[in-house]
Amino acid sequence: MNLQSKGIIAQVEQIGQGEQLLLLHGWGPASVSMAGHLRPLAARLQHRYEVTMVDFPGHGGSGQPGVHWGVKEYAEWTLGLMDQLGLERPTLVAHSFGGRVALWLAAHHPQRVQALVLTGCAGLRPRATLRGRLRAWMFKAARGALAVLGMFPALKARQAGWLASLRGQFASADYLATPEALRGSFSRVVREDLRPLLPRVTQPVLLVWGEQDQATPLWMGQVMAKELPDARLLVYQDEDHFAYLNQLARFTNAVDIFLEEERA
Repeated sequence: MNLQSKGIIAQVEQIGQGEQLLLLHGWGPASVSMAGHLRPLAARLQHRYEVTMVDFPGHGGSGQPGVHWGVKEYAEWTLGLMDQLGLERPTLVAHSFGGRVALWLAAHHPQRVQALVLTGCAGLRPRATLRGRLRAWMFKAARGALAVLGMFPALKARQAGWLASLRGQFASADYLATPEALRGSFSRVVREDLRPLLPRVTQPVLLVWGEQDQATPLWMGQVMAKELPDARLLVYQDEDHFAYLNQLARFTNAVDIFLEEERA
């Protein structure tokens, strides 16, 4: 079905009956959507739960955000859909970027979130390294030099191409894979550090992590397990950022056990 929230078309699907779950996918406008990343999970959960899935703006069948959105805007868009769908207090099952949205909602609207299942959850700033600081300095210095060159009429026409080449050398693979219209949102999202929100998330949280996750390394899950007031961490050995998809049966069993324990 198609709904609207904050003026943006939302592609939404609901299946199953029972306790309400809201599934939230990760970031990847070119390849990530509910079709490939949520439906396989929903198919295993629909016999016990009412499962709602959405495509985030810029993904799948949903519309494009009109401006550069941060986590707050994506979360408020999601909350608007929850209101329309009668999701009063669902459990949020979220992967990667979806975990950012889930944490924001749980911290700012605790009365609307029953519990959280977060897998490969993003939201913590990577640890700074000397190499990273040096690359950032080199990029800023080169960008400044291009800005100066662009002041010369003979060179101004070539400035955009040089800047695109510079970004190609220094930007992350995720940034380069993001369509131009969404790169502002991507940059804004990844700069946000949600660690200060962790003590405010009082709902029970199940964290599921792949031991070999390179996108959101295991140390992030360990920090969340320590700083969230009510959290437990499961680590899947030899698994990557998509541990929940690679181990669907194991993951859905963990969700069942977690929610049964919370109901007891």
